[in-house]
Amino acid sequence: MQKKDRLKAGDAYVGSGYVLVDELGQPQRTDWFRRRVYDLMTKVGVRKVRPYDARHACLTYLAGAGVPDVVLAAWAGHADGGTLAKRVYVHPDSSHLKVAAEHLESGLFG
Repeated sequence: MQKKDRLKAGDAYVGSGYVLVDELGQPQRTDWFRRRVYDLMTKVGVRKVRPYDARHACLTYLAGAGVPDVVLAAWAGHADGGTLAKRVYVHPDSSHLKVAAEHLESGLFG
C-alpha cells in the first residue's frame, strides 16, 4: 500500500522508513491506526478484533519465515531485540527491514 501511496503523492511523500504511516508517509501513533481499523471493520460489517492480534500474527509469520528477531523487534518498535527468544545479534538496517516487508508481501499476496 505504501508503494501506491508514494506514487500517488509524488514529491509530497516522506520516505520515513516506518511501517505505520499515513498516505503521505508521515509516521503515525497506534491509536490513529486502531481508530481507522475499527472504522473500516464497522463499515464492512465484520466483527471487531484488536489490531494488536493482527500485529502479533504478522510478527509470528515473519519469524517463521526466518526474519531475524532483532529485525522483528525493530518492526514492533522495541528498542532492544535482545529480549527476544533467539537472541540473534544482527544490526538491522533499511535492507533488513526491506527483506521483512518483502517476506510479508510475498506471504500474504503471493
